[in-house]
Amino acid sequence: MNSDNSYQKNVLDNGLRVLTIPMPASRSVTVMVMVGVGSRYESASINGLSHFMEHMFFKGAETYPDAMAVASAIDAVGGSFNAFTGEEKVAYFVKLSMSKKQIAYDVLSDMILKSKFDQEEIDRERGVIVEEIRMYNDDPMSRVQMDFKLHFYGDQPIGWDIAGPEKVIHSVTRDDFLDYRALHYASGNCALVTAGAITHDENLKLAEKFFTFTQTGDKIEADPFVQKTSVRSAHSKKEIEQAHFVLGFPIPGDSSSDQPALKVLTNILGGTMSSRLFYQIRERRGLAYYIRASRQAFTDAGSLQVSAGINVDKLEEAITCVMAEIRKMKEKGITPEELERGKENIKGSFDLSIENPMAVANYYAAYETLYGKVKTPEEFVAEIDSVTLEMVNTAAAAYLDPAKVKMTTLGPYESVDPFDKCLDS
Repeated sequence: MNSDNSYQKNVLDNGLRVLTIPMPASRSVTVMVMVGVGSRYESASINGLSHFMEHMFFKGAETYPDAMAVASAIDAVGGSFNAFTGEEKVAYFVKLSMSKKQIAYDVLSDMILKSKFDQEEIDRERGVIVEEIRMYNDDPMSRVQMDFKLHFYGDQPIGWDIAGPEKVIHSVTRDDFLDYRALHYASGNCALVTAGAITHDENLKLAEKFFTFTQTGDKIEADPFVQKTSVRSAHSKKEIEQAHFVLGFPIPGDSSSDQPALKVLTNILGGTMSSRLFYQIRERRGLAYYIRASRQAFTDAGSLQVSAGINVDKLEEAITCVMAEIRKMKEKGITPEELERGKENIKGSFDLSIENPMAVANYYAAYETLYGKVKTPEEFVAEIDSVTLEMVNTAAAAYLDPAKVKMTTLGPYESVDPFDKCLDS
């Protein structure tokens, strides 16, 4: 058993990892099952199945035979439930009153272990998924991000849309669902993480009672990331009144020792309303409503991105200004004042982000699922505290390399060429 002041962990005989993060001041409990699978584990013929399966787990199993029974069980005690799918992980969670916590284990275990994948429900849900895909495709901010991911990572699972293409949603079969669950939803690839008003002993007893896995295999590894070569910039024409762009640079995976410095660098570049990009692009020039820098970090690859929505007549000016700020940071580094402000902002925001049991469960589950070990909040803060001016400046010089930049644009233009030229200015 692993333990410290904030969590305890045991592995059941069937291989399921069980973590508890007691929060005595809380009156609620969040029970989360996270699985080490996602769109990165799909082939082209089933791209979107991880997300489709997330929907289907709520459509009925043995104890709760349909979607109404699942919803009613949680609604009857004032709880909430949901799920999410990413490239490398999928999670299902229930949050409810501490006095009703057993219901969460009952509902989650039923859907994970005994879902029926009824053919009529699958066919009905295809329409729901397709409408979700179309909703995000119609949203320019979402669409440009999806365009960038495919352009940056290339035509491989890590670059594909999580929801998949419509043609796949229409073609996947019930056997695809059953095979995918058998392959990936094994006890050794799942973590049960509970946070809130609960003890570790209570969590273990309920886990052993309800999560009686028969599929006890381990994680199936995804194909490693392969750097794809492609043109520098890509464009999608869309008749909209605000243009959007995303540009980004390759960075290492989330477990890299450079990540703490990259977090601080990203924060200073465009992570706050006092960041360099926000000040220069929005406050001084009035070119954008939203402008931000962010990190997208998978286990073995990632990107440092800048995203913005710009007046359609000012896109060239905006990209030129962004690249000027990036070159300035790369060549001249940051100031001690920026370092201190960036570190304190990250730590303060982190503290606020894990105030409730659901956020705490998600934080611990992600590390356990992806890496088999937890980074406690104290360790996270210590990493940020350890970042020095030299570390950030070294990261800026190494990773803000204009020769490696990639960009996607979205707007009422015929070509990306005028905007691609701005990357050199």
